[in-house]
Amino acid sequence: MHAQAAAGSVLELGGVVHAWCRFCFFILWKVFAFALVLAFRQAARCCLTAASALVPTAQMKPSSSRPNAVMIFL
Repeated sequence: MHAQAAAGSVLELGGVVHAWCRFCFFILWKVFAFALVLAFRQAARCCLTAASALVPTAQMKPSSSRPNAVMIFL
């Protein structure tokens, strides 16, 4: 009878260890996912900043063409 009682406590301890391992991997996964989201946000912010710096240059109009057109009509 004593051997069965000892085997039962070992199995219960294995279940506790398994639960703790699952909990630790769950926490590690959440930390990894959070770090990944932060990295993607930083990359998106960097790309948007670089793209917005190019937009005004592409939409600039020559400053000399408008006064010339006004002078022609006057």
